[in-house]
Amino acid sequence: MSRHASPSATWSLPAPAKTAVLALGVQSALALLYLWLTPAGLSTPAMLAVPLVWITVAAVAVRHVHRPAASRRLRWLAAGVGVAYALGLAWLMGALSPAMGAASGVDVVLLPPGWGPALRYQGAELSFTLLPYRLVGVATLGYLLSLSVRDLADSGLSAGLGGLFALGSCAGCALPLVAAVGGALGGAGLGLGAAPAVGGGTYLLGTAAYLLAVGLFVVRPSRYIAR
Repeated sequence: MSRHASPSATWSLPAPAKTAVLALGVQSALALLYLWLTPAGLSTPAMLAVPLVWITVAAVAVRHVHRPAASRRLRWLAAGVGVAYALGLAWLMGALSPAMGAASGVDVVLLPPGWGPALRYQGAELSFTLLPYRLVGVATLGYLLSLSVRDLADSGLSAGLGGLFALGSCAGCALPLVAAVGGALGGAGLGLGAAPAVGGGTYLLGTAAYLLAVGLFVVRPSRYIAR
């Protein structure tokens, strides 16, 4: 009797792992294209790893998170909460702030892949600096919070507690970055096109907190406790 594995017995990567591999592949291709087309240089492995981790985790979370059913009105309400939360995080991180000095318009800084190209705007009332990986990460957190708001409305407070825990965790994620990001985004280093240093593990701590926050948003542990 021949022994052959049935098609159902063949092993394949779990869907989240496939998404992660695809996200890493796309990021690598875009990074190579960016480096080829611009004079932006490379940086230390830790600096390059931070954007890869943020964006890859964001891709996996958004692709595979549970999306509670909701009415159109509730979806708009949840989206509004998510947008407000994302803007609040951007403010805490220093990416969005009141204008300091005279308006100078828009410029682009060619930082290493993931950190750049960074878009800066200095207006009369408001200024902002957008790093690609931070933009993706903050938008992801806002979206995941909006899904937790749907859970809260659909299943009651106990099912939404996972999202509320993540809310606190995300605020904690932003706070350790305020000093470093404030200096990096507003200082001379960014203006010269150099990537900010991972000093004192600040960015790595922020990345760990980001991973915790995304994990809580996606898993929403109290959904399972409530059952």
